[in-house]
Amino acid sequence: MISFDNLPGNASLKASLQRALSGRFPQTVLLSGDDTPGLQTLSTVLAAGILCESPGSRPCGTCISCRKIGQGVHPDLTVIDEGENELKVDLARRIKAENAVIPNDGARRVTVIHHAQNLNPMAQNALLKELEEPPSYAFFILTAEQPDALLQTVRSRCTKFALEPPHEAVSDEEAAALLAPYLDAVAARREDRMMLAALALEKPPRRTLLGMLGVLQAALRDAIFTAENLPQAPLQPALRGQTAALARAVPAGRLLACYDFIDELTDRVSRNAASAAVTCALTSDVYRICFQ
Repeated sequence: MISFDNLPGNASLKASLQRALSGRFPQTVLLSGDDTPGLQTLSTVLAAGILCESPGSRPCGTCISCRKIGQGVHPDLTVIDEGENELKVDLARRIKAENAVIPNDGARRVTVIHHAQNLNPMAQNALLKELEEPPSYAFFILTAEQPDALLQTVRSRCTKFALEPPHEAVSDEEAAALLAPYLDAVAARREDRMMLAALALEKPPRRTLLGMLGVLQAALRDAIFTAENLPQAPLQPALRGQTAALARAVPAGRLLACYDFIDELTDRVSRNAASAAVTCALTSDVYRICFQ
């Protein structure tokens, strides 16, 4: 039966995704990590959750839609997996054409693109508009073992979730404890406190820091939805107080710019950015984006 239980570990990630599925799930998602089978499993579970017909927890694993996905016969789910082959512009045009057609069985259509880093630049550019403003019924799930190989313009249009590396995962509680002082300092417009809190984020291993930046992005997304009065179950409920304060202190447009900046910072960390550079970015750069 299709379930989040099919993916071992990753408790924090799975909890965030289950909360997102219970509300307004983002239409364009990028899943990243070194575990290719794990990415495939997670993308299938997410697709089932998006298409699930259950009024309760999703995916239920038992409705007609979930059973069709389990059997590989759902007409509104397209899975593209070309292995390590280059994904060319003709594929992007086919995806756009398929998503111009309304769904067959229900109200939604899902397209999964595995190894999305193999989309060549022309194909990525051809998909930009579709990823940024998809039809109301269309959802895209991209998986990438090397997400930094994707164009920044593509990554910025995706809500990003990363598989947690073994032995270096950070729980929601640990992430909240580390990030709460930093977010409190941002909302208070205290650059000195931002620096002290950012210094604490340097201590975990690099892979854990990447996970922490992902949690920070999720918190910023919660703040943006709060600022815009959009209905959405929070992705990081442990930071609900901090995201509400951010929404009051920082305009939504600047929060969005900060969200994009954290994406750029994640790329720098992936390329072995020095710890001092991370602290500087989370202090002076974020302060400038939010308040100057």
